[in-house]
Amino acid sequence: MRQSFTTQPALFASHELFEHPALGALDAVEEVIDWSRIEALLPRGEERRQTGRPGYPAQTLFRALLLGLWYDLSDVKLSAQLARDLLFRKFCRLELDQGVPEASTLGRFRARLGDRLEAVLAEVVAMLEEARVVLAEGRIAIIDATVVEAAQSGYDRRDPEAGSAVKLTVKGRRRAVWGWQAFVNADEDGFVRRVAVSPGNRAEVDSLEDLVVGDEAALYADGAYSSPRSRALVARTGMADRVQRRGANHKRLGPQDKARNVEIGVTRARVEAIFGHWKRHWGLRRTRFLGLAKMRILTGLAAVGWNLWKGARFRSLYG
Repeated sequence: MRQSFTTQPALFASHELFEHPALGALDAVEEVIDWSRIEALLPRGEERRQTGRPGYPAQTLFRALLLGLWYDLSDVKLSAQLARDLLFRKFCRLELDQGVPEASTLGRFRARLGDRLEAVLAEVVAMLEEARVVLAEGRIAIIDATVVEAAQSGYDRRDPEAGSAVKLTVKGRRRAVWGWQAFVNADEDGFVRRVAVSPGNRAEVDSLEDLVVGDEAALYADGAYSSPRSRALVARTGMADRVQRRGANHKRLGPQDKARNVEIGVTRARVEAIFGHWKRHWGLRRTRFLGLAKMRILTGLAAVGWNLWKGARFRSLYG
């Protein structure tokens, strides 16, 4: 038997203590979508805990994972924070007389999300469209990737499913790391529509077709995607080709191509805000998890979490 997510005694509703403004910090996220539509896509929550008490609803566990992402907490730290933080308890519907999910419970539920996150992400985007937060008309695809260092990346101990990649340091220097490439397809306003993950040594263009939804008006990408395959894709789908050109030793770019690249770069660079936020605030410079499957789940959660966070911010700013 599981506890009901909708059951909420009067603790949070009646006592004056719980009217403090700090406890409204996540209200905008709470209101930006219909969470029941998300719950229908989630795996079932834990049936029964080892103590014999009822398990936790799927939505409670999913919301907890989002909190762990937004506040850059490991599962152990997240469980502790759920025990002592009223804001976290309110968001997850955990009353003060209830226990909290242990780290192992959170980890098991994350592993069970699997491919369901693709449907969850699509449903979040659909609800943001219905609320006119995301505009579907004339939508474009801005595609790019960022390098995420593997949890095990030392020479003596490496995640076998990751690969070697080159990343830029804050000083603009190139540095080889062992890790992953996390890809996003974002629209012009910076909402994520699709994600993909590959080992760091795989060519970026190899993930292109997995990222395109098919209803985009144009494809924006940097020179790493300039290839016969990308040109065939835009021709087949009817998208406008806004992929930056890249030169070669025997054929350098002319002034027209350089000017075109600069123009495309203004729009394409908007995806960098997503990666910058993920890494600066959510700890995605380096993953805590081993293996491709867990890295895909982490990237999917980051996409859902980003859209909810950004959607709530858009609504508060623009109505």
